[in-house]
This record gives sequence, structure tokens and C-alpha cells, in this order.
Amino acid sequence: MNELLNWLLQQKGSLRTYVEFQDRALALRVDAPEQAALLRLLTDLAGRFVEAYDRQPLSAGIAAQALDRLTDFLRRAAGESAADPASQLALLNEIGASELA
Repeated sequence: MNELLNWLLQQKGSLRTYVEFQDRALALRVDAPEQAALLRLLTDLAGRFVEAYDRQPLSAGIAAQALDRLTDFLRRAAGESAADPASQLALLNEIGASELA
């Protein structure tokens, strides 16, 4: 999870970032099956963002806000791995109900 977070922190936030994020997160599910639900939710979140802006102009403000939000979710998820089940579930529900933009 930390490797994915470190990669994301180095990105600029173009739509290509979210497509690659999806690929990386889905690949990580193989190595971290205990995080499969979280990774699927984050992948779906990134995918919805790509679909919303496919062939549409993406302003720098929206790109930065979306990247910050995805990074925050991933950072919190990395910290929640040792948290109690109720906190983990709360984060999953928050991600599941969220949009990046």
C-alpha cells in the first residue's frame, strides 16, 4: 500500500494518472488480498473520475483537488490497516460514497 501511495505522491494528476492508478491498484490486490475491498473501491473511484472527464477539459484546480482527495484516502487507508474493524469499515463506506470531483 505504501508503494502505491509513494507512486501517487509523485504524480501530476492527469487522467493518465488515474488510469495507471487503476492498473497498479488492481495488480496490488494479488499481493495484498486482505486489502481487496479497499483497492477495488479506490479503483472504482478513480475510474468514475476518468469517465467523468473523458474527452472533457480538466482544469488544474479540479485535477489538484481530485489528486489530493485520492491521496488522502490512500494515506488514511495505509494507516487504517492496523486500526479496529469499525474504523476500517467507516473508511470503506466513506470511499464508497465519495467522488473525486
